[in-house]
Amino acid sequence: MYSWINPRGETIFTETVKEFADRYGFSLKMAQILARGQRSRLRGWCSTAKKAAKERKRFMTKLVNLKTGETGILGMGVVAFARAHGLCYHELSKLVNRHKIFYRYWVLEQTHNALQAGTRNIHIGENIL
Repeated sequence: MYSWINPRGETIFTETVKEFADRYGFSLKMAQILARGQRSRLRGWCSTAKKAAKERKRFMTKLVNLKTGETGILGMGVVAFARAHGLCYHELSKLVNRHKIFYRYWVLEQTHNALQAGTRNIHIGENIL
């Protein structure tokens, strides 16, 4: 059984590498390279091989828009995400690399969760130590 992560962040399972290649339009050789983790990403798909763990973590980075509530994964990369959402690539890179906390209402999901947890404990007029 082989597993793959598609551009939307869903995990897809296939019995063989050839089945994956035929179903999604890859050559068998490129599908094998992706399966082994020699390439961690290919045309929006991410490898689930152990070698690709660092790249997979970046691929699955989740962003949340505080104004609209929209969520998305970084997926194909910072440039593609920025283009799709009308954002500046450089500023979004700073957000993803944790040099900024938010950019145009976008925050990392981890930041969003921390904000949600923090606001549950804050009451007006109380000091939290």
